[in-house]
Amino acid sequence: MKNISFALILLSILFISSCKKEDNKNSNSSNNTTLIPGAVSDTVTSFIVYFEDTKDSITEIVSYDDPDGSGPKPANINGAALKANRLYKLTFRIEDGTNKSNIVILNSKIKTNGKDYKLCFTNTMGLVSNPTDTDGNLPIGLNYDITTKTAGNGNLTFTIKYQRGTKNGDCTPGTVYHTCTIPLYVF
Repeated sequence: MKNISFALILLSILFISSCKKEDNKNSNSSNNTTLIPGAVSDTVTSFIVYFEDTKDSITEIVSYDDPDGSGPKPANINGAALKANRLYKLTFRIEDGTNKSNIVILNSKIKTNGKDYKLCFTNTMGLVSNPTDTDGNLPIGLNYDITTKTAGNGNLTFTIKYQRGTKNGDCTPGTVYHTCTIPLYVF
């Protein structure tokens, strides 16, 4: 009986020790202050793109609003109408508005942790793009210069990638944190 009790006590101590080690590994210790926008508490409810025409300083504002996140209600989307053969400066405002009294600006978190994130976009219009912000080495993508070409209709698909430990300047590695598609008209 004493051997069984001793074995149970020993197993309990080992189990508690292993749980403590696991808890310490997953918690934000003083040497790991990375904020992860992909955490359960962050949901992209507004994805706003500002297209500033460098020739006439007019700014086109496009939004992808999804107040319930990935819930059942469809997103409200408006598109962009841009001029052909123009250089535009793109900036973004990405929000988590699930708590109306405390809207979280997610692009601030992404910029703070730029070594772990990249905002990429693909387009069906042949736009030439160049990210203009970096994490010190590689682009983050919260600021872009784009040049429109010929007139036509298409789409811009924006994707925020979480690339911790895999970031190499491309959009391929990592996991998708958020993606949205916005209609584009070039005239």
